Formats: sequence, C-alpha cells, structure tokens
Amino acid sequence: MFDQIVGLIAPHHCLACGREGTLWCSACQQNAAPLPERCYKCHSLSAGGKTCATCRRGSALFAVSAATAYDGVAKQLVWKLKFERGRAAVGVMAQLMLPLVSAMPDSVALVPAPTATGRTRQRGYDQALLLARRLARHSCVAYLPCLQRHGQSQQRGATRQERLVQLAQAFLVTQPAAVQGKHVVLVDDVLTTGATIEAAAAALKAAGARRVSAVVFAQA
Repeated sequence: MFDQIVGLIAPHHCLACGREGTLWCSACQQNAAPLPERCYKCHSLSAGGKTCATCRRGSALFAVSAATAYDGVAKQLVWKLKFERGRAAVGVMAQLMLPLVSAMPDSVALVPAPTATGRTRQRGYDQALLLARRLARHSCVAYLPCLQRHGQSQQRGATRQERLVQLAQAFLVTQPAAVQGKHVVLVDDVLTTGATIEAAAAALKAAGARRVSAVVFAQA
C-alpha cells in the first residue's frame, strides 16, 4: 500500500525506456538477460540449477535459481532498492522471481537471507525479507523467517575469502524445529560471490534442514 501511495504522488518511470508507471515495464522486461540452468559456483550447465557434484563438496546448497543476470536494468534495480530506498523495486523483482518459486513443490518453505543489521537500520527495511514475504503471498509456498544474523559486517566490496571469514558463525536458526527434515529455499536479491547464502545454507543444514536451495533475483 505504501508503494502504491508513493507511486500516485511521484509516479515511477521505467529505467530502460522511461515509460511512466513502473521501474521496469513489461515490454522492456522481455529484454532481460536470461540465465541458463547452471551450477551457481562454477557456472557449468546443470539441470534445475543444481550445484554440481564437485562444487557440492564445499557447499550446503542443493540448487540456486536466478531470475536474470546481474547486469543492465537488473543491476540498476538492485542499486535503487539497496542504496536509494527504492522499495518499489521489490514488486518488480518479485514478479520476475515468482515463476521460479511457483515451480517448486508446495512443501518447501521460503527463508529470507538476513541483511547485515547496520544496512537494515540504514535503509529502514531488509530487502530479502520483503522479497520473501511478497513471493510467499503470491504463491502457495510457506514463509519462514527463521534466520537471524549477528554482527554489523557489510559484504559490499569485500573479496570472497573476506566474506567467508566475516560470515563464519554469522547466522542463527531461531526455529530449528521448523526446518528439521524440510526443504528450505533461501531468498535474496542478488548473488555475487555466493558467500552469504553459503553461510546461511550451512546454518540451516546444521539445524537439521534436509535440503537447502536458493532463489535470487539476479546473479553475477
């Protein structure tokens, strides 16, 4: 409702063509860079985005699905959401992610990958939580906000190794009984090095989750 009110007062314009009404119009979305089904880590082709056998040795993630490539308008949308308080981007991003979630079994649960607390306070919202909640509302998939993030570390600009060190022991599963034996799906806006969702997936697996996958709006 808040986004609708803002849109009436100050209408959004498509970041690609400038058309009034939305940050990324449906016509321009047709030009979104598609991603092949591949292992998120080594980018080798893999049906359903499953993590390949080699990469699975060092990752708790079963599969990762991305709506589009982290480039062009998609990259602008993420920037607007994360650094310009453009909450309206959530609706556009969730719309493109919805087919990925709708194709999943009803038995899975969507778990937002929490943002660093410092960033959440700065923005006034956690973008992963907003995305997961929107996706759950428009699909038959359950919403389970059971991850909590410790510390203030922000990953932007850090190398993969630095992120892994920062994220070690960063996630706490607040409802371990709710994830035991279940297939949970992490939700995040963008995947770059993969360190964040890998750490979150490891925490969920340690808490008893049977399988951990992820769905993101964009992947580098």
